[in-house]
Amino acid sequence: MIRAIAFDWGGVFTEGTFDSSAIAALADRSGHDSARIERPYLDLMAQFETGAFGLSGFHRRFVEATGVTLDEATFAETFLGAVRERKAMFAVLGAIPADYTVGMLSNNVPELCDRVRDDPRMQRVERFVFSNEIGVRKPDPAAFAALTVALGVPPEATVFVDDAERNVRAARALGYEAIHLTDLGGFLADWRALLPDVPTGIDLEA
Repeated sequence: MIRAIAFDWGGVFTEGTFDSSAIAALADRSGHDSARIERPYLDLMAQFETGAFGLSGFHRRFVEATGVTLDEATFAETFLGAVRERKAMFAVLGAIPADYTVGMLSNNVPELCDRVRDDPRMQRVERFVFSNEIGVRKPDPAAFAALTVALGVPPEATVFVDDAERNVRAARALGYEAIHLTDLGGFLADWRALLPDVPTGIDLEA
């Protein structure tokens, strides 16, 4: 019986992935081609999301790797403001009954973690597990092990929602029920199949 529900953040509570949005925003702001900055950005994010350095260190390394000449304040504003919210998912989160434990497992960085944790719409989330705080990113099994410990619920009694197929595959291999969110309609169908007694909080036909 399902007793816990856990969510990713970027790509679930945001439209598209944070990385793709941030790359596009930084390219547009700096006048560089997205293809030029994508690989350095992703390589640095792999370290940023496991706590290797902070936002200042990310900015400095990004400038060195790409030649982008954005100052730190402009870089931070562009990076942190890159995403659009997927508002429907906040309704889903808020409609989860109190008898379910709710968590979050996200590959993330300190500045965004603070923003997510402090968002009043996230009050239903009882346990936050962020990669930069545990030193490991999904799809590493250790990241999911940290989620299991935080929730206090075994994988087979947990539904995990993520937008990245590799993370969904990893979760299922570890025994979780998992939903791959690619579009809202498909997500709702999968949610109702796995959690028929849990309201979604939204109606696509409304």
